[in-house]
Amino acid sequence: MTRRLSDVLPTRREVLQWGGVALASTWVDGLVWPLDIRASGASVTPRGTARNVIFIELGGAISPMDCWDFKETHWTPKDLDVTEVSKGLYLSRTLFPQLVNHMDKVALVRSLQAPELIHFNGQYHTQSGRALNPAIAREIPAFGSVVTFELASQRRERDTFPTYISTNLTKARAGSIGSGFLPTWTTGLDLDPSTVFAAFGGDMSGANQVLSERWRLLTELAKINEGQRAAMGQRAADYQTFYDDAYKLLTDPRWPAVFQATADDKTRYGDDEFGLGCILARNLLKQNAGTRVVYVYDGDRWDHHSGIFDRGAEWNHYRTCTRLDKGLVSLMHDLAATPGAASGKTLLDETLIVCQSEFGRTPGMNPVAGRDHYKGTYTGLYAGGGVKGGTILGRTDADGANCLEPGWRHKSQPFMDNTVATIYSALGIDWTKVVENTPSGRAYHYVDTVSLGGSAMMEADEIAGLFS
Repeated sequence: MTRRLSDVLPTRREVLQWGGVALASTWVDGLVWPLDIRASGASVTPRGTARNVIFIELGGAISPMDCWDFKETHWTPKDLDVTEVSKGLYLSRTLFPQLVNHMDKVALVRSLQAPELIHFNGQYHTQSGRALNPAIAREIPAFGSVVTFELASQRRERDTFPTYISTNLTKARAGSIGSGFLPTWTTGLDLDPSTVFAAFGGDMSGANQVLSERWRLLTELAKINEGQRAAMGQRAADYQTFYDDAYKLLTDPRWPAVFQATADDKTRYGDDEFGLGCILARNLLKQNAGTRVVYVYDGDRWDHHSGIFDRGAEWNHYRTCTRLDKGLVSLMHDLAATPGAASGKTLLDETLIVCQSEFGRTPGMNPVAGRDHYKGTYTGLYAGGGVKGGTILGRTDADGANCLEPGWRHKSQPFMDNTVATIYSALGIDWTKVVENTPSGRAYHYVDTVSLGGSAMMEADEIAGLFS
């Protein structure tokens, strides 16, 4: 049976509508151009060890003391099958049956500190690399948008994929925060793993023929109304740019290849939003069509305020950890087996993988056998992109309540802001840059030492010890 455009476009429209929503929420009307950007004067040398970054957000917050900063206490279940992987590194074979054999490929920072304890604020901070300030929230870009802006000069004529693509972020507590004061072309594209494989993975040749004809008609109509559209100002121009880019994307033969997942892929990664999100991340980078940042959101699956080890609960650490284990290890394996853009490099060599929550969880169990929100310490995992595998930075006390050693070249603990600085450095971006002429008139620092609103002081620095 012949497929009609109406058979496929509603699904496509739902998938791509986020771009329009993001454009509507950005600070287009207050955009100042050109941006006045300068280095802060600090002497830093970005590493440039990575070409891409995959950021995995474990929404809800993983429990460090049960996972990557393991602590044996009277709350510890007896069936975790904990093993000493290396000196000072203990990991549960039950929770991480595959990762336990690959810890020599990853690095851990156990001294991270969070300034907030609310999911919305924490997830905003994770996306933006700074604490939420309602007065200027509209103009703050996601770090993926900053990367898009910085790497624009590296885009090639054949690059049709957005530089920044996320999965499932529109379902996050904070949503997707958009490009802020940056140009709207730095806005990322969010994909829903539960729908995009069906929407784009099949034979779309017939639909694309109809799409091409309708696009031609739309273009002719736009020419007739060109004067009217020009009178609408920058917002109309930005929407037109979005639609132009979307059309190029939909008609690029590499685009359907992103949504191919074999039965073996789904078995290895997991056939759910997280596993499929990791498959999308792998496929996007394999196509080498312009995407450099992929943000994989794992949903709020880790918010275990009760029954954290209750096997009868819908979500518990047995399920969330093994789910992460499959997707993360399969992603690292496949990237390591795929040639990179540079001769002699693999995609894992060229891709920094970061896996992190918005904050930690309480050292003790609460009365309903769960762990609550905790900002004192938590752990981040890093791999690829020049990271020295087997590295452990930072040390906490017997139950994970307090940081004993920050583990980097500063006396204070690192924040999410420092992970963002590390991402910028790995991609060759000077993280000390400052934008002076924002719409609000307040200087925007790529990494801001005062972004915590005065509640804590932080260093605007990368976590250098992660690298060789």
